[in-house]
Amino acid sequence: MEQNINTTRPNDYGADPYFDEVQAKSKFSFDFVLWFYRILKYWYLFVLSLALFLGYAYLKNKSWTPLYRSGAVLMMESRGNSGVAMGAVQLGSLVQNSVNQQMILNSYDMVVRTVAKLPQMRVDYFLKTKFKTENLYGVTPITIEAKYVAPSAYSIVFEVEPIDSDKCRIFYPGSENTAPFSMEVPYNQYVQESRFYIKINKTDRFTPNFTPFSFRFISKEELIGRYTGRTSSGYQREGSSALAISIYGTSPAQDVDFLKALLKEFEEYNLTLKNEAADRTIAFIDRQMTLISDSLEQSEQTFKTFQDETGLYRIQGGDQRADRDAVLQGIAENKAQEELILRLTDEINNSILSNTELIDPSAFGISDTKLSQSVGEYNKIVKKLASMGEAHPLYAKSEQSMNNLRIKILEDLRNAQDKVQEKKENLNSRLASVESEMSTLPAQEREYARYEKRYQVNDAYYTYLRNKRYEATIQKASNIPDNFVLEEPRQLGGPVNGDEKKKTYTFYLAIGLAIPLIFVICKEELFNYAISTKEDCERLSGLPVIGTIENISKKMSSNSTTLVKNFPKSSFAESFRNMRIRLEYMAQKETGISVLVTSAEPGDGKTFIAGNIASVYQLTGRRVVLIDFDLRRPSVAKLLNLQSKKGVSNFLIGQVSLDEITVTHPEYEFDVITAGTLPPNPSELIKTKKTKDLIEYLKTKYDYVVVDCSPIGLVSDAYILSKYVDTSLFVVRRAKTNKAFFKSVVNQMRNDGLDHVAIVFNDVKGREGYYGTSRYYGDKSYYLKRNSYYHDDYFEK
Repeated sequence: MEQNINTTRPNDYGADPYFDEVQAKSKFSFDFVLWFYRILKYWYLFVLSLALFLGYAYLKNKSWTPLYRSGAVLMMESRGNSGVAMGAVQLGSLVQNSVNQQMILNSYDMVVRTVAKLPQMRVDYFLKTKFKTENLYGVTPITIEAKYVAPSAYSIVFEVEPIDSDKCRIFYPGSENTAPFSMEVPYNQYVQESRFYIKINKTDRFTPNFTPFSFRFISKEELIGRYTGRTSSGYQREGSSALAISIYGTSPAQDVDFLKALLKEFEEYNLTLKNEAADRTIAFIDRQMTLISDSLEQSEQTFKTFQDETGLYRIQGGDQRADRDAVLQGIAENKAQEELILRLTDEINNSILSNTELIDPSAFGISDTKLSQSVGEYNKIVKKLASMGEAHPLYAKSEQSMNNLRIKILEDLRNAQDKVQEKKENLNSRLASVESEMSTLPAQEREYARYEKRYQVNDAYYTYLRNKRYEATIQKASNIPDNFVLEEPRQLGGPVNGDEKKKTYTFYLAIGLAIPLIFVICKEELFNYAISTKEDCERLSGLPVIGTIENISKKMSSNSTTLVKNFPKSSFAESFRNMRIRLEYMAQKETGISVLVTSAEPGDGKTFIAGNIASVYQLTGRRVVLIDFDLRRPSVAKLLNLQSKKGVSNFLIGQVSLDEITVTHPEYEFDVITAGTLPPNPSELIKTKKTKDLIEYLKTKYDYVVVDCSPIGLVSDAYILSKYVDTSLFVVRRAKTNKAFFKSVVNQMRNDGLDHVAIVFNDVKGREGYYGTSRYYGDKSYYLKRNSYYHDDYFEK
């Protein structure tokens, strides 16, 4: 952190808000007025940039294509009698999970199924304009039905134009790799060409002279790629089972047709899943019926042959026979149940091995509450493990629960098999008992009973299977999808990118302003290495600028001397009067003031400033002397057109007296002491006690002493002389003094303890005013008007 030094005033000067403001600016400041006029200086760049970028934005908006949102609402809920009868499937085990349904709905396979149902989308219709291409899906006067399209035709954009009401012309202008093509095609008739086999159909919008347009054949893979991943879904409202499905595209009619086909395909897929177990059950029963039908037919034929040969169509037995018929019916049903349990066991074993969900026992007509409950719990864990992943902390625990359920399910199946086997043994025992009672019948009747038994068992078994198949078929027919379309697909409002034009204009407006602004910042600040404003001086140095001096070189004749005395009523003179007041404030006295004038480097105008300070003090009628202590490159004599060869250097070495080197010029009305002969050792000469004595003597003789010194940024003379004066002025020249060099010199002055220093900002151009970039007050301001209190027209005479 830079130390606070007393560079502008002694500590006992009292508070001065101006000085405090300068110190604040040295830390941080942003001058809005300055930057306003800097920007205004390059107004033409902003106009040109805005014209270019806004023009480009206009052309870009001409190619703007509206984007629409199309959507539908799908209600997902369990419907029908799932799991009640044989062949039904529990919804929870297949697609009841809404997340799974969304995955299925948005899957690639579902898009493939849907695209297969949309042959009308395999042709793109569009109209090329100057700025964009308009999609004509659903609004063309004709449509193209393609039976065959060669792979080479997919990359060609064909044109179609009307000929008359019976035919049109399809053509292709040709390219480097494809020869031109043209053919006349009659309406509503198939035509063949080497690249396609198509028919052109008229639509309701057909007119004989319709506007020509373009079309292109779309491959199935490209159409699938267009719609894969484009649909999105989510709950329409939290807690509801309504799924909102939407899609964004530039052709809402095409998107609506796609959504209709997608939802229809999804319903069919959902119903297929729901009927899957019923289909498997029906297929299993059909296989069993096929096997038993042969046995039934054979046993029936054998039994009928026996009756015909013996003429015995009925036997005696009464109650025994009725009991035997009931037992035979039970044996047949028990056999069917045994087959179904074995089939269910195979299905469950396969699902366990593949770690997939188990089918519910009710799907095979097996009513076992405990087994169904275990299967339901097992399926929940399967889905839970699928969503967890092996790294989940509860994965091992859930897997152990699933293994326990597997064991339990297999035990329940064995128990069911044992029950069937036990029932089978009981039935066989009862049958043996009944047949024992019938053993007293004659041999022919006993033979009749044997054939009848075989036939009745097969017939009862077949009848039982047929009834079960009938139940499964009824259940399948009564199944309905567990979702339905609540709101049909439609376009949802206008373009969703309706504000894109405004955004485009805003974006390019910002760019149009940013580019010239960056240019101004780079030119005026980043790449401007010279000080250009009063604020730069204060910000870089922390010193006050007590004077801003206008460049009037263009208003003066080449031979004239620019002194305040010659133009006392000009704004130029007023600048030095203001500086005089500030100097008196800094010195805390009105007379007996000594001022040192230096700069960072030669050419900054320090001699010009020193001469005019002497002149402005002369206007008060006081005694003033101007001393040229720049013993290296003296300029005072040249400024005032003096021909004196002797001066300060000659006095310091004792060659001449003070009176001999003091020039009193009647035109300037203040005394001048020139530098004299250039010495070989100017610093050593200035450092002598005689220099101090000279200045101290001049202070007693004159009211004001102005010392012109060598640049402090190059030599040390100013450090020596500053000790002998009241105030030091550092002259900074606009557009010349280097910022970095100036700052380093000021830092050096600060470190060396140079006191009572202020800045004079020199060479402000013409009437550009306070900021050096544009008129701060204006052409008709109080200070710049012709015939105003300050007459700048003096310079124009």
